[in-house]
Amino acid sequence: MSNNYWTDWQQNRRIEEAEERLDAERRARSRLAEHMRRQQGDLQSQIDRLTRAFVALVEHEDIRAELGQHADAAALRRYAREVVATVIVTGGAALRGVAEPGDVPGYWLAAAARGVASIARGEAGGEELLAEARRRDPVRAALFGCLLAAQTRDPRWAPNDLSAVLPDGTTIATAQRRIWLAVAEGRLAPADVDAPGQLVTALRRVVESDPVAIEARVTDWLSKRAATSSKALPAEKAAAELDALRTLLTHGTDTAPQPRSAARGGVVASFLGADLDADPVAPSDPADLPPEDPEADCLRSLVDEGSPAEGDILQRMVAVRADLGFLDERAASMTSTYTEPAGDVTQLVLEDLAAGPGSPVSDVALRVLAPTLGRLAEDLGRRAAAAPEATKDVNAVGGGASIRVGTAGPVGEWRGPVTESVLRRHPIGAWMQPTGIGLAALGAVLTVLGLLLPGLIGIGVVLLLGGGGLLGWMFHRRQQRTSDLASTLEATEQRVDQTRHELIEEHSRAASAAGSAQAALGVVRRQLGVVTG
Repeated sequence: MSNNYWTDWQQNRRIEEAEERLDAERRARSRLAEHMRRQQGDLQSQIDRLTRAFVALVEHEDIRAELGQHADAAALRRYAREVVATVIVTGGAALRGVAEPGDVPGYWLAAAARGVASIARGEAGGEELLAEARRRDPVRAALFGCLLAAQTRDPRWAPNDLSAVLPDGTTIATAQRRIWLAVAEGRLAPADVDAPGQLVTALRRVVESDPVAIEARVTDWLSKRAATSSKALPAEKAAAELDALRTLLTHGTDTAPQPRSAARGGVVASFLGADLDADPVAPSDPADLPPEDPEADCLRSLVDEGSPAEGDILQRMVAVRADLGFLDERAASMTSTYTEPAGDVTQLVLEDLAAGPGSPVSDVALRVLAPTLGRLAEDLGRRAAAAPEATKDVNAVGGGASIRVGTAGPVGEWRGPVTESVLRRHPIGAWMQPTGIGLAALGAVLTVLGLLLPGLIGIGVVLLLGGGGLLGWMFHRRQQRTSDLASTLEATEQRVDQTRHELIEEHSRAASAAGSAQAALGVVRRQLGVVTG
């Protein structure tokens, strides 16, 4: 017996060891298969990258051949970068050692760059060249002059009419936003031109293109800033929004948006280093890239956009160089910086307004929104002064009757309707009492007669019990109705009294809100009066 047990144990032990070895081999094969799949995936991705790079290299040579047909435009762009960098650094000093390329017919940058260089050297004809650039492409030439003027704070480069670069639709581009901020901050001020006035007119035209929609958006914006309770009265909500507007106009809450400006050396590097026409170079470390400056980025991307005939070719070159690994993500996106959407005009105006008094952008936003804010403030004042409802309808406990309650108490008699409602809930038929008495009397008579005729005793007892039960049920219903009526009248009276106190409190709160709203409205009127002067 013991030998058999020992043999079985040894056999089971060997089976378990074999299963463990088999599991270990399975795990090893699984790890090996996973490693092979990963290596295969890495190898495939490397093959794909090499294939893509090879195709891009072939396409790169084709694109270079196409760009070779526009060598004059490429030379002009390099010249424009030198001109812009020199003007930004020296503030318009004479350009030395820069060979001026010939004109490229139809290309706005040819006339713009030569015009800036001519003015920087103090030569005649620069203004005519800038005017020619604006004739060739009114928008791009005006953007070029305005961005350069904002960078240098020199009004010579900007046109007197800023309408081509100011917002003209609900959504604006990044370059338009940068010019907007530059005008508001006084960094773009053409001589003898009311640039802020032009900006305010353009923005107001966009904002007030739909007066109903703008008032709704400003109202929603103010209500979020007021953050009133859901239980607040309409007068309290209006007063809170009016007070939020008063606080905004007198103190402000946010910090004015400040454009980030890079050092002039970094701006120059950003202009001189972004040349899609030159041979590709290895990607730089992100830490070596020049500091980002929104206006410089917009100006650089505008210059690098290319002539009308080569714009698509340059876009293809950016994609190809990215596939080759010679452009990082930031450099690959530089060619479209100035055209990227900057946001909704109305939302941007509201964000600028939140900067508060003393901020240049807030002052412009206030001038833009002054008519809308004036109408909204008066409407809020009227809503805050409106008296709350004089009465409220209260349902009696248990329903069935409506009671109108005022600050002095219930209007009219209410106990009678409530009593009728309770009586309807506990109906007692007029037939019950006589029927019960009749059945009980008939049962008593038949019971007495049953002494003579035994067969009538059973019928008499049944009728006697039925009549007594009907009378007992009727008395119980009367007691229940009386108790329900008393409790209903008491609870309803408490509800009426509670409603009366609520009305008194609401009238007091509404009066307080109206007083504070009138004070805030006076401040808002004075502030807006100074703006609209």
